[in-house]
Amino acid sequence: MTSLERCSAFGVKNIRGMAYMPGPSNYTKGQQGTLYFDSDFYNDDFNNLWQGGDPDLGRHDLLRFRDQLGVNFIHCYDWSPPIPSLKLRIHTGFLADCNHFKMKATIPISNYTMQLLSEGKADEARANVGKIFAEIYPSKAPVDGAGMWKIFNEYELWFDRNPAHVVTVIKWLVEMEVNTGLQDSALMPIMVDTSFGVKDDIPGAGYIKDVWTAIMGAGKIGGYTPDRFWKERFVFATNPQNDAPYIKNYLANLLPNYWQKNNIPIPPVMFTELGSSIKQTGSEKNQAEWLYAQIEASRPDTSNGMMLGACVFLNEERPWEAGPEQEFGIMRFGSDTGWDKPSKNFQATTYFPGWGAGGKVEKWKGTYPVERQQPKLAYASVAKAWHS
Repeated sequence: MTSLERCSAFGVKNIRGMAYMPGPSNYTKGQQGTLYFDSDFYNDDFNNLWQGGDPDLGRHDLLRFRDQLGVNFIHCYDWSPPIPSLKLRIHTGFLADCNHFKMKATIPISNYTMQLLSEGKADEARANVGKIFAEIYPSKAPVDGAGMWKIFNEYELWFDRNPAHVVTVIKWLVEMEVNTGLQDSALMPIMVDTSFGVKDDIPGAGYIKDVWTAIMGAGKIGGYTPDRFWKERFVFATNPQNDAPYIKNYLANLLPNYWQKNNIPIPPVMFTELGSSIKQTGSEKNQAEWLYAQIEASRPDTSNGMMLGACVFLNEERPWEAGPEQEFGIMRFGSDTGWDKPSKNFQATTYFPGWGAGGKVEKWKGTYPVERQQPKLAYASVAKAWHS
């Protein structure tokens, strides 16, 4: 299969996606020794944010996205290795809900692995990747709901920014596939995303050219030659905030011409963070109009037929961020009469991994708020583009 055929086989074509980071309103980054020691909210410890079970509990984000927005794809970020012995950080419930609502999700190898590699801790990094792989492949096929691997988030902005680390993780995943004896039909696409920063006179793709160069110099990748791996597995993703005319020209001209100029086989492309801040556009109304026009300019099958679709950025505003980063998002915390979930705001009890004496992992208890969210004007833009 080509990469494009593989994406289609795994249901990651014609993407109407949500870049999803469902942090509770009191989330604070990097609080070691607390419930919020990471930002992985896709596991069963936080199922009241996205769950599709009891109608009187939870926000039911995934159900809302399907019914009101027509979303069919979830773009995830931080994904901690599961701890099966304590039944913590288990993601199969989230993926089962995605599958129930006919959505596919990215399986991220988070930037924490990039950090470990940058610090020379390759053994620890590989162990983390192995735990995630084992959760996604408990048998000879990926669990339902899994759609593609994602290697880091904007690798070129973090730690030592080395594209060789991207290739290292790719090689590990392929080796694990070989060791598990997987058939080709069970092998998911592998996506690498970048910011829309400019390198080599083009946004995003210049950083992927560096990954291409590293892949071409990597020797065999499992049973693949480097060229064959690129053609059969690789997906390029990037994150534009630019206006619709620029995006349209990027897909129609700039990107295909760049691959051709550099003799790089054209990979499938997707947008994993499409949107803008209120500060950038000038008002919430302008933000909504900007996003609608961006979606219209990002239709699948453009860019020489290689465009997979786009994910809007982000499901919610983030009060824990600084500056314009707070304002991205199509919802904010607040009362909403258009979605009656949860039936009332409440504190959910959960458990999370903590570290006791001698570094032993223990099961600690905590709570997090589950609160209603109200749509911004951009929410209606997404519904208009995808669901009307």
